[in-house]
Amino acid sequence: MKIHIQSVIQQEAGQEPEVIEQDLVGKFEAKANGEWTLKYKEHEGTVEEVFTSVRSHQDHVTISRQGPVSYRQTYWPGKKVESIVHTPAGKTEMEVKTLSYRRGRAETGGEIAFSFELTMGTQELGKYQLSLKWMEDE
Repeated sequence: MKIHIQSVIQQEAGQEPEVIEQDLVGKFEAKANGEWTLKYKEHEGTVEEVFTSVRSHQDHVTISRQGPVSYRQTYWPGKKVESIVHTPAGKTEMEVKTLSYRRGRAETGGEIAFSFELTMGTQELGKYQLSLKWMEDE
């Protein structure tokens, strides 16, 4: 299954946002309780390899990443949620304030999209928009 990921990062108001796009191969699973899971690897087969699991629920989404930078973060609209990020340089706190979240599914694929403000330690890193779209193999 193909997954298209688009990240839009607005670091400062008035600046051009940075757009990062990736096309990856992954797996999608829908559970009876309404949970959707997307799993994929980035930089596969390199020292930079990252395994990501996206668990989408009706009202929130949790992302777990395992690699050189590892964390588990929940994005819940209207809430600030903190987590610990593990990096080669050590641990740091990450705080996200989720601004919006939506998900939708069709016969051949779907989309999970959310936006949030990110703070690492005491540094505000800006506003992020993340969209994960998948197309199931024919």
